[in-house]
Amino acid sequence: MATRFCVAMSLRGEGAAWPRNGARRGGVAAATGHATRLFGGGPKSKTRRGEATAFGVSMIRVNYHLHSTYSADGKGAMPEMCQAAIGAGFTEVCFTEHLDFDRQDKDYGFFDYAAYSAGIEEARAAYAGRLTIRKGLEFDFRRAYGTEVGEVLAPMEFDFVLGSVHSAAGYAIYRLPDGVPAELDVRELLAEYFAEVEALAASGWCHAIGHLDYVYKQVPALVTPQRDAWYWCQVERILRRCIAGGVAIEVNTRHMHLRGLGMAADGEILKRYRTLGGRLLTAGTDAHRPSDIADGVAEAEKAIREAGFTAVTGYERGRPYAVPLDA
Repeated sequence: MATRFCVAMSLRGEGAAWPRNGARRGGVAAATGHATRLFGGGPKSKTRRGEATAFGVSMIRVNYHLHSTYSADGKGAMPEMCQAAIGAGFTEVCFTEHLDFDRQDKDYGFFDYAAYSAGIEEARAAYAGRLTIRKGLEFDFRRAYGTEVGEVLAPMEFDFVLGSVHSAAGYAIYRLPDGVPAELDVRELLAEYFAEVEALAASGWCHAIGHLDYVYKQVPALVTPQRDAWYWCQVERILRRCIAGGVAIEVNTRHMHLRGLGMAADGEILKRYRTLGGRLLTAGTDAHRPSDIADGVAEAEKAIREAGFTAVTGYERGRPYAVPLDA
């Protein structure tokens, strides 16, 4: 059965999750005994101020969305990704390998938890003192999967679990940049997408919501005209759900330069999240190959700062901690 979790979380985003019986278990909950304040404790990252990346000057030193060849679509082995991260100035990374639940997907069944866990330990030993490496996961969520996701996650242990919605209303959202079907009703797609994300936020299975709004990320030109009162009502309902449940949101910068995709969450969502009281915020490039390791980082930092944040969030065994931008 899926492990159920309690969350100690104020609207200011402080706290951590732990199992009901207070003992450490697998899956999302990994903190023990008591809640940890987000802005106190936890590992600290050493940074070099104003270091240049391939895409500008950034002071974000953590990257919490990376894929290696432990993901079916990964194009870089874990050591290659780690070396690229060090070269780009990152001091901490979290691998978030794909776990798929769609039995019709060609990548279903690819994820090997034991092999991945061994790879993480090897990388930690190889890069000790140079790069902090967190063990994470990105799972694909649909309401149609029922309780299977929680049941599969329960015996596994991760520092960080990212939940993402990639499909809605019968559409694979990530394929839309390659061609938008003539019959697509953007409003209907958004409504179904937001319903999936809200269910994900309420599931208790993840520490963070990946790339909100994913439809906007993939086809920003189509979604921008839809950003009216209805749209923001849906988004803010999800944000409130996340804040109340201690679920972070992600700033995802994948392919901003290579393919011209949008940032998700983008600056406007970040500002609304902050205004509502949100404080848990992760940042990741969603890189699947070494050359993409720093794509969009400078833009992400700019948006994060303009929204009023002074730190992003890292995780160790499920416990959130702040990583100041100016450390």
